[in-house]
Amino acid sequence: MKKITTYLGIILVALNMRMPIIALPQIMPQIQAATGLSKEFSGLLTSIPLIMFALSSPLFTKLDQKIATSKIILLSFIILSIGSLMRMTLQPTLLLLGTVLIGLGIDGGNVLLPAVIKAELPDQILLGVSLYTTAMILTSSLGTAFLARLASKFSLVVTMKGLFIFSLLSILGSIFLREKTVKKAESSIKMSLLLKNKLVWLISLFFGLQALLYYSLTTWYGEMLIQFDHFSVNEQATLMTILQLSCLFCALLTPLFAGTKGGKRFLIIVIGLGFGLGVLGVLLHSNNLILGIILALFVGIASGFSFNLAVIFFTQKT
Repeated sequence: MKKITTYLGIILVALNMRMPIIALPQIMPQIQAATGLSKEFSGLLTSIPLIMFALSSPLFTKLDQKIATSKIILLSFIILSIGSLMRMTLQPTLLLLGTVLIGLGIDGGNVLLPAVIKAELPDQILLGVSLYTTAMILTSSLGTAFLARLASKFSLVVTMKGLFIFSLLSILGSIFLREKTVKKAESSIKMSLLLKNKLVWLISLFFGLQALLYYSLTTWYGEMLIQFDHFSVNEQATLMTILQLSCLFCALLTPLFAGTKGGKRFLIIVIGLGFGLGVLGVLLHSNNLILGIILALFVGIASGFSFNLAVIFFTQKT
């Protein structure tokens, strides 16, 4: 029963690990029309969560040494929900502040959920990672597919309210997570020693680069398809949905390959080819839908494998 509760907690927490970020580019045209925001300010809104990831990660690491991890995750998603509530107002200042809080909240989950998976499911780490990434990618896929349509059919305010209500599910998931009552080990490793460890740098660099590529592409890839390759808005939405769904497929496949060194090497080759060919293909300036689908699959497969592999690196190597 405890494991089932843990599984459910991981899934519910993961639902909002990407959705609030992915949502904004999908409904940004409606936000701009409703608020009169400039393109520069809109670009800032999509960048803020990523900036918060960099700034707040050390804070959560320090807090985790003093407070139970599950309590910090709960606090993180309360903060995220407050940010979603602020964004409902569609006031530029509150949009900005709400996005800052959302970035802060998601980062708490980013930093600490893999640690919870390792502590709670030591013999089922790959299963825990698969649940986490599958739930996260599934919701971002649905967001890419339907959010813009929902905002058009109903209203932008109704869509923002829906995102706020959806954020409350992760608060519930945080309550379900319960760590084993083990004493946290005193950190005896000095930062200077970590900075000299080649593996630390390689895993950090891999995680950072895959995040840079994924969030840059999910923010701008659709616009590139329209501007460079002259796809229609509906075709672009379809291609972005295919991109996200291929990420979901890879979330299920990664654990099958990640159990061996040869499997990890294969995934890294696929990731490099997928990102490289997917982005370069856009520069062909072709509006052939079949080619567009292939390019979206390349990018989606690379994104799906890279994030899942990065999380597995953390859980296996720390």
